[in-house]
Amino acid sequence: MSSSYRLVTRPAKYLLRQPCVFCQSRQFITSINRNGASKLSNSLNGTANPPRAIAQRRNYAAQKLDVQRLRTDVDARARLGFYTLSKQQGTIKMEPHTADSIYKDFLAQKNKMDHGSNIQRLTTKYQLAMDDLTGLAMITFKIPDLSDPSKRAQLPPSQHKTSSGLLLQGCAQAEEPLAIVHILTAVYLSGSSSDAFAKDIARLFPQSEIDKYRKTLDMLVINPTSIGLGPDALTLKGLFLEKEGQKQKAKDLYQAAIQCSHLKFAPGSRHPMQLPLITPWNALGYLLKADKDPNLQAQAKKYFEKGALEADDPLSCYELAACEPKTSTKWLQYTSKAAASGHRQAIVNLTNFYQELAAKDSPILADSTMRKALNWLLGWRRGSVAAIAREWLQVASNIGHKPSMLQLADHYESAGDHERAKEHLRQMLEPPSAANQNEEWPQLVQLAKRRLAGIR
Repeated sequence: MSSSYRLVTRPAKYLLRQPCVFCQSRQFITSINRNGASKLSNSLNGTANPPRAIAQRRNYAAQKLDVQRLRTDVDARARLGFYTLSKQQGTIKMEPHTADSIYKDFLAQKNKMDHGSNIQRLTTKYQLAMDDLTGLAMITFKIPDLSDPSKRAQLPPSQHKTSSGLLLQGCAQAEEPLAIVHILTAVYLSGSSSDAFAKDIARLFPQSEIDKYRKTLDMLVINPTSIGLGPDALTLKGLFLEKEGQKQKAKDLYQAAIQCSHLKFAPGSRHPMQLPLITPWNALGYLLKADKDPNLQAQAKKYFEKGALEADDPLSCYELAACEPKTSTKWLQYTSKAAASGHRQAIVNLTNFYQELAAKDSPILADSTMRKALNWLLGWRRGSVAAIAREWLQVASNIGHKPSMLQLADHYESAGDHERAKEHLRQMLEPPSAANQNEEWPQLVQLAKRRLAGIR
């Protein structure tokens, strides 16, 4: 039995991951909420250690100083905790206390010299590579704040994101490639997608600085093989040119990026905090697919095929599957690969496939090749196809697909499990996971509310 068919029987195992540094960070933020934030609440309410009469006589300046000190304390604990988690997961190379010392050292000197000189000074003082400081800046941006909005409102804003921007500015002014690529990726995504995270990063940099980074990017692509991020630099410049309407130049850059790309993933080749950037074969595939010339459109498949077969790229697999009839084994193979890697629409498509397959006299089985490929599943045990369809439906629900949540609610209600049905209906009421993202299925949310209220 081919491994490409076996993979579809174990979707949950492919999609489960070890908790990342962001998820694990909740534990020390919870600690800050319990300890530092409780001190904050007590202090502002006049119930801290000093006698009430003394606390009431504090003037505005003293109160302001108190909340600033509390903010400094909360930030210091969050920063060290997050640096510690990052060190444990290998996203930062230096020791946590060294990282914290560098952060404070940079801020102490930021008004005495330009940011680029400040970064150069730190690399010499701490004997570090400059991309280590870029990594520190990217990690600092991700340090979570107090989760309770009412407690956050009592404090001045955290300066972690602003300080991260200054650190990145310094690295970019020193022409460090990772900083240039990371910042300009954020700039590109902020203007071409709804990525709130990228928009937050891009807002940290004035246009005058961005213009300088674009010139540095132009220099980086002259000799792309001299830097590890050469393919990313070429792809990024191509994306900007494509956006500006210079499609032939963009095409040339994508092809150059493909030629110097490592098609197979190499651990450590990208910083884990680096913003995701489309691969050059997919960028070129989409450029050709969108062209009005049918001959160029036909060429797109070649690049998606390259990404799927040589780079094992899930997005390429999804696009390559779209070039095949749904009743073909190739469609199933490519869609299964994309779905197992977490591609949302591929997950939904695969769910629909198994639901159709579970139906009596499914037309999918009219193809003898497909029937042969699925014979192991069809002859396994009664109801196995429906079980796999439901498993994929659960995966779709887990990634926020609310139509799948509703289907699961209907399934459990028909089975008499009303509590699990309500659980999925309540899940439908949750807001989108990404900040500033509009609700994709507002009518389904209203339906879930009515059903939970007992209204059909």
